[in-house]
Amino acid sequence: MSNQQSSHLISLHEDGLYLLDLNKTTSLKLDLPFTLPALNEPVCILHCHGMMCFTLKGNDDLAIWNPASKKFKRIPMVEPGQTTNLLGFGYDRFSDDYKIVTIIARKTYIYTFKESSWRESVPVTAPECKLIYRTGTAVDHCMYWIADRSHIKNFRKESTILCFDFANEEYQEVACPFLTKEKFSSWFGVLSGDVCLVNHYPVLHNDICVWRPGRVDKKIEHWSSDPWIHMRKALEGIQSVDIGFACIARNDEVFIVVKGRGNGDDKVMVYDKRQEMFIEVPFGSSLKGFRCMSTYICQ
Repeated sequence: MSNQQSSHLISLHEDGLYLLDLNKTTSLKLDLPFTLPALNEPVCILHCHGMMCFTLKGNDDLAIWNPASKKFKRIPMVEPGQTTNLLGFGYDRFSDDYKIVTIIARKTYIYTFKESSWRESVPVTAPECKLIYRTGTAVDHCMYWIADRSHIKNFRKESTILCFDFANEEYQEVACPFLTKEKFSSWFGVLSGDVCLVNHYPVLHNDICVWRPGRVDKKIEHWSSDPWIHMRKALEGIQSVDIGFACIARNDEVFIVVKGRGNGDDKVMVYDKRQEMFIEVPFGSSLKGFRCMSTYICQ
């Protein structure tokens, strides 16, 4: 799977779910056949081949929904009410089947569309990891999550990437390219058909860096960085910045969500390499109360 040609974002705000068209700069509020979690509940959004996977109100069920075909399927969670369990959604091209993966109490469970049921799968290979985000990013037939080990005293790797292969149902750990032990935010993306990381470093002048993987025999062995985006220049005129999300979309461009912090609407902005600055993407409608966002490939 690749979102290189994707020109859409799924944007969840306090007043509903929007599909943002980055080429036409339009927003479409989606009419959902289900109820998303309330404002005080965590929510997860994943996608694969045009289908969206959501956690529903109460976190007792998942919803699989295709906005184009309007097809909708409700899937009971392994354990109702789970709000911290890891989630992944992807396609296994070898078995020609869609799969959902979740981790509960260090156990892995797989839901396959062909079987329409959950089953316990391989044990988690890194049970001591704390996952930064509940959802990750699927690329090809693998799911990637960012994990943290800073709570473990004297551990040699504070951060790592946990990768789950939907085809052989195996885990792999990948070293992270982070440059500082200070607080930062990271988001997975897809760049030129491969996974990438977009890092925001508040301690380093709020700068942003895009990391590309270097592979040996298809395994990630190291990371290299694109030229850094220097935010003091790139966001000229904006005194303070609270970045709620960053991704690679459209023509491999860097998009960010700058949160309004109650002083105005949230802004979606794209980095103009020629001018070396971020420019607001004018969707023509209000986007208030940012909750979460994801890239999306329409099918």
